[in-house]
Amino acid sequence: MAASAALLAAGLIAGCGGAGAAGPGAPVEQLRLMVPAKAGGGWHQTAEAVRNVLQRDNLATGTEVFNVAGANGITGLNQLTGERNDKVLMVMGKVMVASVINSKSAKTLKHTTPLARLTSESMALVVPAKSPYTNLQEFLTGWKQDSKGTVVTGGVVADVDHILAGLVADEVGIDPKMVNFLPNQGGGGESVAKLLSGEAKAGIPGVSEYAEQVKAGNLRALAVSGERRSKLLPDVKTLKEQGVPIAYVNWRGIVGTPDLADGSRQDLVAMLTRLKDSSGWQQMLRDKDWEDAFLAGPEFDTYIEAESAAAKKVLTEIGLV
Repeated sequence: MAASAALLAAGLIAGCGGAGAAGPGAPVEQLRLMVPAKAGGGWHQTAEAVRNVLQRDNLATGTEVFNVAGANGITGLNQLTGERNDKVLMVMGKVMVASVINSKSAKTLKHTTPLARLTSESMALVVPAKSPYTNLQEFLTGWKQDSKGTVVTGGVVADVDHILAGLVADEVGIDPKMVNFLPNQGGGGESVAKLLSGEAKAGIPGVSEYAEQVKAGNLRALAVSGERRSKLLPDVKTLKEQGVPIAYVNWRGIVGTPDLADGSRQDLVAMLTRLKDSSGWQQMLRDKDWEDAFLAGPEFDTYIEAESAAAKKVLTEIGLV
């Protein structure tokens, strides 16, 4: 279908100024990583992973992770664009690209300083372990029979979870506007509770957000959304393997405050490049089954512009804007 052809890609952003004051390669002191959502979701996982490796490898010292939830990430974006502390960075990604479009936010990613894309990740389609649906085809059949009664939970409205639900619905003959999507500001943790309580019949998270719940037997994974199976859930087939011709991945990154000096931006790109090349980060990627999607400099600026155009197209096609 037309909407399925408009799949979005993967990436990450970072920025901050004044980092080079102690000299190129020196640890960045008192770095603050904002998560523009409640704790527990993919953005928070990414921020904690970045902090842990930066600290362990002495790439940054005194690094703090803090949460600014609200308005599908736009509250955090607005706060960042008014920041005067150039050592405040914000974790973001494909979700925020869509949120900016859907909310018609006055502040966009053009008001931040992009530095580098870090990771991409496959999504998963899961149901509670007690669900009558034991495989993807059973779920899709039940969904088509009762689209409004089939509550699908995930992240915020019009984010990657919601978009994937709309793309799959469109592909199998369900009007995407009929998808009954139950959003969560806190991502994985809140949506797991809704699945276990029976409030939602299915969920779509990043694989790493739900893998432990699947392994513990609380949830059942029916499909993953990438081109390959996830190493965290190796027995779960991709959508493509099960006849749904969609490959869709999320990406996450970091942005900094507006108008950073070129030298400060270069220092932070160098810091993130060293992060990417470190053995600690490479192990983190393996542990969470994140793809190394590093992209920095002008190429990343161009990538964000392309992602924004693609997001607007697919959101319009599946009726989420």
